[in-house]
Amino acid sequence: MPGLSSEIVQHKLPLNLECSPVKQKLRRMKPKMSLKIKEEVKKQFDASFLVVDQYPEWVANIVPVLKEEGKV
Repeated sequence: MPGLSSEIVQHKLPLNLECSPVKQKLRRMKPKMSLKIKEEVKKQFDASFLVVDQYPEWVANIVPVLKEEGKV
């Protein structure tokens, strides 16, 4: 979130080097849900809430959660 120090709030993935990472199968979303997810991800990138990081062997699917208003 803008204004928070990355020293206080930062998400990291501590990977165990002894275990090999697993790439999940791509889950297909409904077209309407896919558009909502793209809008939300773009909004978070524009706010500098998300950044791209390199995990070439490890990928997880996005899990959308619908709110009462119908927003993702």
